Amino acid sequence: MSDSNLSLLQDLLENQRFICWAKGEKPEDDMYWQQWKLNGPDHAKVLDEAAELINSMENSYPQLSDAHIEHAISSSLEKAMQIEREKAAANAVDWNGFRRYWTIAAAVLLTAGIAWAAFIMHSRNTRKTISYDNDLYQLADRDSIIENENLSASLKYVQLPDGSSVVLHKNSKISYPGDFGKEKRAVFLSGEAFFEVTKNPEKPFFVYANELVTKVYGTSFSISAGKAKSEIVVAVKTGKVSVWSRKDYQTNGTGNSAGLLILTRNQKATFDRNLRKLTRTESKIPKLLDIPIEEQVFNYTETPVSEVFRSLESAYGIKIVYNKEAMSDCSITAVLGDEPLENKMKWICTILEASYQRQGEKMIITGNSCK
Repeated sequence: MSDSNLSLLQDLLENQRFICWAKGEKPEDDMYWQQWKLNGPDHAKVLDEAAELINSMENSYPQLSDAHIEHAISSSLEKAMQIEREKAAANAVDWNGFRRYWTIAAAVLLTAGIAWAAFIMHSRNTRKTISYDNDLYQLADRDSIIENENLSASLKYVQLPDGSSVVLHKNSKISYPGDFGKEKRAVFLSGEAFFEVTKNPEKPFFVYANELVTKVYGTSFSISAGKAKSEIVVAVKTGKVSVWSRKDYQTNGTGNSAGLLILTRNQKATFDRNLRKLTRTESKIPKLLDIPIEEQVFNYTETPVSEVFRSLESAYGIKIVYNKEAMSDCSITAVLGDEPLENKMKWICTILEASYQRQGEKMIITGNSCK
């Protein structure tokens, strides 16, 4: 099995939603997992193997204890060390010895693999796995959740219910409720994205990205939270951002100062997923995702409208459609800063005495000549 498929298998074995479905407890999820099989060439095979493993472990280890797991692992390690001692003592290796070595090695790997899988099955009840899929599965109102995924485009623009902008990187996805409610705005990210958050001091904005929680009131920042990456990183372009590890945030309930990092412009927070450590660093340019919007400032002085629209297209991955001939003499003088795209378009159209309408990935501008 390839490294990518092994990673996929581990994700499934740690996914509470999948575990429940594989055990037959969630037949209503049949359509979801059938669709999941179509997401990649090896998805169907990996899913079937994971389901078989889960059910076999349920039958084989009905009352698995820590002592059982430790014994299986220590036995495997002892066998592995014995193999190394035999290899070191041998002056020559014949084919029979070679075959015997690989037979024993295969047995060791099988034992270790079963112990590892058993440990995952056993520990799912004693520790909470933090992942994008599990976050969504545990939501009480998950049927109302909207998911946007970027599978192919280099950038994908997502407008949130409050008008905030998200520039979603390739192979990333974000989920959020159709209505944020009265107390807070919460989104869930897997992968990489740039955010421009609509300012609202009465309703904080949260991003849950694997083991990291980010809280803002209105600012711009990037997050890199790929599920296979060893680090989760937040980089601030403008404003102030609060960051916690998920463990610290949940322990504190409302997220007080314990474990909190406050980031300002050109600062980064990095969470090491192996060491479970959160650190802060300075950066001259908060360039995390290597996309144009991280460096663009959106300040214009008598700038031709064609140039303004090109900069917005580059930043947000959208297409702006307008009458180039009629607006050829139009120019913009404005400081648009870190406002979401929705606000930028409103201000530009006010200056041009024009209007706009969003149609999918396009912004349609309707206006008169500036001559």
